[in-house]
Amino acid sequence: MEDQLIPLLRPMTIVPVANLIDQRNAVPAESGIYGWWFKTLPPQVPSAGCLQVDDWTLLHIGISPSGHNPKTTRHLRHRLNDHLSGGANRSTLRMSLGCLLSEQLNLCLAPHGASKYLTFGAGEQRLSHWLTQHTGISWMLHSQPWELKPIILKQYSLPLNINNNDHPFVATLKRLREQAKLQARLE
Repeated sequence: MEDQLIPLLRPMTIVPVANLIDQRNAVPAESGIYGWWFKTLPPQVPSAGCLQVDDWTLLHIGISPSGHNPKTTRHLRHRLNDHLSGGANRSTLRMSLGCLLSEQLNLCLAPHGASKYLTFGAGEQRLSHWLTQHTGISWMLHSQPWELKPIILKQYSLPLNINNNDHPFVATLKRLREQAKLQARLE
């Protein structure tokens, strides 16, 4: 299994997000699994036990599509676009990073739109800029990525993944997210 995951977990190249902003077509429009690598760790996030390649640290993995659905048109490029420029309501990673970076980037979660979904409003641009400056991505194609994700979460330290992850930091991250959501709904 380890050899199969080399493009994701031991990549020859981690693509800086800054390089993808104008070249999003570089990300395949196919099913697969992706890794978020960080040059700068967000506040409070532990890196002990995390995979490292050069000066990058792997903190999160994701998949697209999220499950077996033969009719889905979602793929890696769609999902990475959600993370890069969507709102926190469309990306667990953005929600988590926004909560962790709230003081540093002056971010405040608030309800928006008719459905009152939660985003960081104008702060989403600051969060996107931070991602551009401090993160990179690796990926590998796989026709059934939902089969690989639980295996990877069990074998590797990935503190920014929440679901089905027994990393000790998950409890802290969930608490930060819930506090931010509660505060947003009270204001």
